[in-house]
Amino acid sequence: MLSNYERKLITTYLANMAVKLNHRDSEAVGLIKWITDRDNRHLHGVKTIFPHIVSITRFLDDTPTKDQLRMVRKVLQSECAALKSTECDLTAKRLQNLAQANCLSTTDVDILELLLRYSTQPVIERMIDDIFRERTRYSVMLNLYAIATLLDLSPGDVQRRLHSDSPLISSGLVTIDRDDGEVDIVSRLCRLTTDSDHSGFDAIRLLLDVAPESELEWEDFEHISKGRDHIERLIAGALQNSASGVNILLYGPPGTGKTEFCKVLAKRLGVTLYSVGESDDEGDEMTRRERQQELRLTQRLLAKSRNSLILFDEMDDLLTNGTGLRFFGMSFSSNSQNGGSKVYMHQLLERSPAPTLWTINDTSSVDRSLLRRMSYALELSPPSTPVRARIWKTQLERYGIEADAEDAFALAREFTATPGIAAGATAAASIAGGGIDAVRTGVQSLSRLVSCEVPPEGVPKLFDPTLIQATTCPVKLADSLVNSGVLKFSLCLQGPPGTGKSAYARYLAERMGLEVMQKRTSDLLSAWVGGTEKNIADAFKEAQNTNSFLVFDEADSLLYDRKFAQKSWEVSQVNEMLTWMEVHQLPFACTTNFGEHLDSATLRRFVFKVTLDYLKPEQIRVAFQTYFGFAPPERVLNLTNLTPGDFAVVHRKSTIVGQSDDQELLTEMLCAECDAKPDRARSIGFLA
Repeated sequence: MLSNYERKLITTYLANMAVKLNHRDSEAVGLIKWITDRDNRHLHGVKTIFPHIVSITRFLDDTPTKDQLRMVRKVLQSECAALKSTECDLTAKRLQNLAQANCLSTTDVDILELLLRYSTQPVIERMIDDIFRERTRYSVMLNLYAIATLLDLSPGDVQRRLHSDSPLISSGLVTIDRDDGEVDIVSRLCRLTTDSDHSGFDAIRLLLDVAPESELEWEDFEHISKGRDHIERLIAGALQNSASGVNILLYGPPGTGKTEFCKVLAKRLGVTLYSVGESDDEGDEMTRRERQQELRLTQRLLAKSRNSLILFDEMDDLLTNGTGLRFFGMSFSSNSQNGGSKVYMHQLLERSPAPTLWTINDTSSVDRSLLRRMSYALELSPPSTPVRARIWKTQLERYGIEADAEDAFALAREFTATPGIAAGATAAASIAGGGIDAVRTGVQSLSRLVSCEVPPEGVPKLFDPTLIQATTCPVKLADSLVNSGVLKFSLCLQGPPGTGKSAYARYLAERMGLEVMQKRTSDLLSAWVGGTEKNIADAFKEAQNTNSFLVFDEADSLLYDRKFAQKSWEVSQVNEMLTWMEVHQLPFACTTNFGEHLDSATLRRFVFKVTLDYLKPEQIRVAFQTYFGFAPPERVLNLTNLTPGDFAVVHRKSTIVGQSDDQELLTEMLCAECDAKPDRARSIGFLA
């Protein structure tokens, strides 16, 4: 449905063409044929001038004469004069509001309005395509020549208005395709034509998307408090001083809360967060060029704002070098129209008038020159158990699922579920009318899909540090470390399987109020050159960021004696470990069954070296009583290679078969565990 103002525009465009065109131009024929086409008679203006144009051109063969075109021009100009007082419609008023915000001239607005009406009004699009079809060879496009003709401008003037440094182009409102010269507008500009007047004439409110509020709180990011608080101060200062070029990069695995952190930060600062470059209004994926366009436009619209932040979520393709395609660690770039030059991206970062928050999963494919232009970079790792428990508690309460604090903490211990997974599983359980069991079932299915790692076990239920036979009293060592308050120390726990090495590390961490971050050899070893060293470095960094007690299980594969090394990487991974052990500021422990295989230089770096051994008879007595509730037979006390792990295994086995009170069977099971072990000397490792 055409508005009166759009009918006025059509008549004005027709009159301008009649002025600019030569009677021999193919567009002159197209102009007259379009006006005299009976299908166009319903249009206001065209309908009233139809008889006059028909009478003037009734003897037209192929090309109009000069006099015929001149007479058509007079009719059209007369009709324009009659429509001069037609009031602007809502779209035109919004364009005027946009012009004020972007310092656009009257000519700029005319060009922008033509492009907008062409994109959103089928009648105007069909009129222009029909008239200029011969020149454009049936392609649908609006080029510089057509714009100059429709607006009665010189081609040079249009070219100047669409120069790379002009307001229309630099603001991101308009782009020109380098291949075919097609001029186009940023897709979200079409929002100005919406019939809804809830935003009135305010074009900025229509063009920008406000990010929804987060369900998380500032305290939910306590595990990254150092970086979190620094970003808060940095952004607050940038807004207060209207500083330009402030860019914050948030990176880390999917689901660690990068986007949610941005929302929480904006709420904390009391400012508006605008999300840019995710998808167009039809929900289709945007090209790299379109996202750059929206970034420029948002930067221009928020240039004078002191209470706004820009969020580019998951913008890997905008920050990567070229297309971002990677095969076997190599990136392949493209010079297609979808991407801009490196210099262009540098300027986009350096000149940003509003603080911009970028989120990305993997920074390995991002050009280093872009990364160094970031004001601050923060890695978001999976939240700690207490933070996850708080998130679970909030979600369970929100959806009215009956649960207590222990249920929330149990979910946090069992799953490293991110806030998104927690919200999804809890919402699904609520819809299904289920309780805490339905939540657990849901998060289990989602966790498998996203490879959600189950966190390491806590201290075993029946763990007793007095049952550890070691060269150093484990209880006194733990007491000393806790009382000293010193966090920078390393610990090597060496001994046969089952003697309690990993359990003691978890016990020590619990005594110190730290969460354990346990890494197995399989987590760290890589098939790629330099991959293991990178994984070792990342583990230390993650422990530092999350304030965790780092434990490397079965570390002999990582700390193998360099005297026997045959490959260069066998030396480099030990060197990497030594470097990080020197600078790491938090507790670090290694466990190994083969202490005699460790590199001697590595052993010297450990502050504490503890060898664990098989249980003494008195410890066997206590262990049997602890696990089974009655005194052991003499035969068990004579076993020389029992460990706490053996008692834990037999306890589980006897409970399953329902014979945990059968003394004879328990004795046979313990003997079987001992018989299954290879013969080895009692004095091993550091005792040898």
